[in-house]
Amino acid sequence: MKLYFEKRYLEQESLQPCGPGPVVTISREFGCPSKPIAQMLTDTLNKNSIKAANPKWKYISKEVVEEAARKLDIKTIEMNYLISSGDKGLVEDLLTSFSPNYVSSRKIKKILDDVIRTLALQGHLVIVGRGSVAILQGCPHALHIRLQAPLEWRVREIITSRGLKEAEALKITNETDQKRTAMIELLLGRKFDQNLFDVVFNCNTFSKEEIVQSILRIMEVRNLV
Repeated sequence: MKLYFEKRYLEQESLQPCGPGPVVTISREFGCPSKPIAQMLTDTLNKNSIKAANPKWKYISKEVVEEAARKLDIKTIEMNYLISSGDKGLVEDLLTSFSPNYVSSRKIKKILDDVIRTLALQGHLVIVGRGSVAILQGCPHALHIRLQAPLEWRVREIITSRGLKEAEALKITNETDQKRTAMIELLLGRKFDQNLFDVVFNCNTFSKEEIVQSILRIMEVRNLV
């Protein structure tokens, strides 16, 4: 992964072109099964590939943060916290304390932007979160998916998967949703809007299999596969 980024990463101040793609971004409310859906989607895309020489699809999430952290020379866990905070002033204050070298929120945004755009340039990727929907807005060969569900449904899922009490599950769900929205707004430079997404799925009424099959069909119609 390190060699891949070093080969493709372009150190320029201007935004890089989106490239040919294709790319699918998956944004989600906390408690929705984004990673299982991303894994199922990439597995199905590769299984359905007619030619063995076709590029393999893969999904990424934490790799984006790891690469951005490497370029900022800070620990990944610190980077995760910083980019989830969303607020510019808070990001800069925390970076000052975390890193011996001051790093502005502008540089964080620049590096995340470059990392994700470099990945998108190669295409055949499903990117889970990490503000990719904000960074790749307007890219002609990107499909932006949103997973959401009623709060009560998501809280039950968190209680089941993490063994938390209802009050704890509700707290972490609300806090995580707020941080993810703030991150998108930080990278986008404006308020969060559902119109960022091409398709929104309700995980309460659609199964993971139905969501994957629907995404595949949309990709076919839009000539992304």
